[in-house]
Amino acid sequence: MALTEEQIKNLPVADDNVKAVAGKDTLLLVALTENPTNWLLLGGQRSTPLQRKADSIDATSKDSGNYSEKLPGMLSWTISYEGLYVLNSAAYEIVNNRYEARKPIYIRQEYPDGSYRTGWAAITSLDEEHSYNGVSTLKMTLEGKGAISGIKSVGTPAIASPTITFTKASAKDATVNVTPVDAFVRSITCDNVPLTQEVDYSYVEGVLTIKKEYLQKLTTSCTLDVMLTADLKVAVNVTISA
Repeated sequence: MALTEEQIKNLPVADDNVKAVAGKDTLLLVALTENPTNWLLLGGQRSTPLQRKADSIDATSKDSGNYSEKLPGMLSWTISYEGLYVLNSAAYEIVNNRYEARKPIYIRQEYPDGSYRTGWAAITSLDEEHSYNGVSTLKMTLEGKGAISGIKSVGTPAIASPTITFTKASAKDATVNVTPVDAFVRSITCDNVPLTQEVDYSYVEGVLTIKKEYLQKLTTSCTLDVMLTADLKVAVNVTISA
């Protein structure tokens, strides 16, 4: 039978607000400092699966019939990290230091929209693979020390005054403010050339600092493309003068 106009109008419609996200845009960060928190991105990431589980407690008795009965016990979480082995990485130095010192590491799992979880974890394995016919890789197991947080939202991050004026004769670091302060700067590029975190710039709780050493090297004014989420790019205009 042919549908009536009324039936067509009342057909079910999918919720446009529900959509899949690309796994490549979920990132693992490690903390260089805690108060204030200075998050560093582990470079070369490929996979950062988060597994949460509960121990199984057997509650079976003679009254259970033909099926066993289980109760959830202690909760735990694990991240099994896989990525490329990146030389001269400040984030990897933190990982290696915490592993060798047998100390927990503070991590942040950030989702494409900027929302995130945080938690303390023990590094229980740290494996490098350097095959003669392949790229060098790094594998790491993080086992939770206590709870991992619920997902925290950052809303829509922004830069209130996205301009920098730099004078080479009186060179000093330049800063811009990001809101909210718990948003993260995922990457910065200038003419598609990436800046290096902790070398060309730093970011700590809402303050993005472009290092004077980087600005000194610029010969002309440029636009810095600052990624605040997987889909949100903010242009910071840099004016260079002698």
